[in-house]
Amino acid sequence: ARAMASYGLLQGLTGVRYDAVDQKLYVDSKVGDFKSFLSTETGFGTVSYNNGKATLDVVYGSIPVKEIIDKNEN
Repeated sequence: ARAMASYGLLQGLTGVRYDAVDQKLYVDSKVGDFKSFLSTETGFGTVSYNNGKATLDVVYGSIPVKEIIDKNEN
């Protein structure tokens, strides 16, 4: 449980959450621009948030994303 606690901190600050069923990536940044690690069952990579735009860079495996939902957009 202690090793998993750091993932909670990342999600709390960045608001990055991946829904594998609906294939949606949610971003609700509390820190402005960032680059953060993302790990799923099928792959891992980084999520970047710059100037109000989120991007996903898959480093290994696959992370199918149909839509990126930015909670900070008006």
